[in-house]
Amino acid sequence: MICSISGEVATDPVVSPKSGAIFERKHIENYISTSGTDPINDEPLSVDELVSIKSSSSGIVPPQAPSATSIPSLLATFQNEWDALALEVFTLRKQLYKAREELSAALYHHDAAVRVAANAIKERDEAKAALQQLAISIGNGEALAADVPATNGNGKAESSNSGSTSTSVHEIPVEEINHAREELFQLHKSQKPTLSIKPDQSISIEYVDSQGQPFKKATGSHLEGSSKNLIVGSSTGAVAKFNFENLEDSQPTKFTASKTSVTAVNQVHLGDELLPIIAYKSKLVIDHNKKTFKNNHGGAILQIIVHPKLSNLFFTLGEDNTWALHDTNKEEDSSSLLYQSPQNESTLTTGAIHVDGALLAIGNLSGKVQVFSTTTAEEISVIDVAYANVDKIVFALNGYWLFVSSSEKNKSRIDVVDLRKNTKVHSIEFDNRLLDFIVDPSSSLVITLDSDNTLALHRYIKKGKQWNNNLVVKSAEDSPKLKNIHLLTDADDESFKTASEIRFVGVGENSSVSEYKLTYS
Repeated sequence: MICSISGEVATDPVVSPKSGAIFERKHIENYISTSGTDPINDEPLSVDELVSIKSSSSGIVPPQAPSATSIPSLLATFQNEWDALALEVFTLRKQLYKAREELSAALYHHDAAVRVAANAIKERDEAKAALQQLAISIGNGEALAADVPATNGNGKAESSNSGSTSTSVHEIPVEEINHAREELFQLHKSQKPTLSIKPDQSISIEYVDSQGQPFKKATGSHLEGSSKNLIVGSSTGAVAKFNFENLEDSQPTKFTASKTSVTAVNQVHLGDELLPIIAYKSKLVIDHNKKTFKNNHGGAILQIIVHPKLSNLFFTLGEDNTWALHDTNKEEDSSSLLYQSPQNESTLTTGAIHVDGALLAIGNLSGKVQVFSTTTAEEISVIDVAYANVDKIVFALNGYWLFVSSSEKNKSRIDVVDLRKNTKVHSIEFDNRLLDFIVDPSSSLVITLDSDNTLALHRYIKKGKQWNNNLVVKSAEDSPKLKNIHLLTDADDESFKTASEIRFVGVGENSSVSEYKLTYS
């Protein structure tokens, strides 16, 4: 009878009831003492369960091995070492067999992964080749289906913008916008502006002073926080520029660039100068006619949106329901146009650009906000809001909140959308028409202006993620009826960093300019 562990003739054979294998008693007892299992099938086994095998030739004692009569103690030691070695070899053989099985399975999974990766690389290469072929086709002047003008029922092409030139996304300065986006992202990541006031601290809105009334009626206004310049347009075509950096010299600078009504204003860079840009029905004018561009929209320009870093780039929204990208540094003097979108199905109302310059959000009269990529002009997502008329859009400085105000008849609402999940995280309801709102640099304070000439403060407390709506309500009886409010405080202002100072400006329907601030106690 051969021992299943040592492979030698067993002198004291036993059989395991779990596997039925024969073992030398001392070998199997040593194995059970260390593992507690049958070495053949790894089932639990104890010494008491072993069954001894008796020889049929009773009374016959096998002769003692000659080696047992010489140097007994030394030979006994050698025998014990041999027994241990035999047990170890058996265990190693068993582990080797198991490792072979696991390696075989691993190699199978690796081969499958290699095949999947090879298919993915093949599809990528095919897509690259198709894209290169498309670029060659465009370079040869072949028309794309998306660029073919729409036709009416008579088969005649319909023009969405009168007198506009043919443009494509290839005019968009993609590398410049992407580089600026990276710089702005790192800047905002390092800034992280916060309010130093406690959650239980009371806040009030305080009227500071009036800065004058340049015209009888204001048609548009814009304030740039870093330069502290406020631009106010009028119905007569005149424009006034207020500089809040030096409050001692509060008299505005006035100039007239056209005799028609101003439809939109902002500030852009022309070379190294930051200058006002004014939209009229038929043209765009920079400062005192320093540079004039034609209006490429088939109607008035509703809004001018400037890139947050590349101030020579700006977007326009037109009454023809298209939006366009312009460059003040374009060599062609008569046109600044780089790209103009197809005509939207719904009437455009307002827009805003992301603080990193990568996204452009456009609102319309169908209760939707369309988000486009500024580099590809493709629609990335669509956000549904409460009411049909989208009045204003603001991207918060934290980079992931989008504030959208919408209205219908005498009701209004501000929806706070988390762009990371494309979900609404909060809503502020109003029982009357909301005219305007601003968001402070910390993205935790919202100041609103309604049709009753009432200013209200709403606060977000990060701890507990709670909103306090209408925390402060102030009637602006100390100033004429306001039309717009603009944030004067910038995230880089030292007064904001050290004392959480928040200043803002109200522009009245009669073009009166009033300054306000938040006070804490």
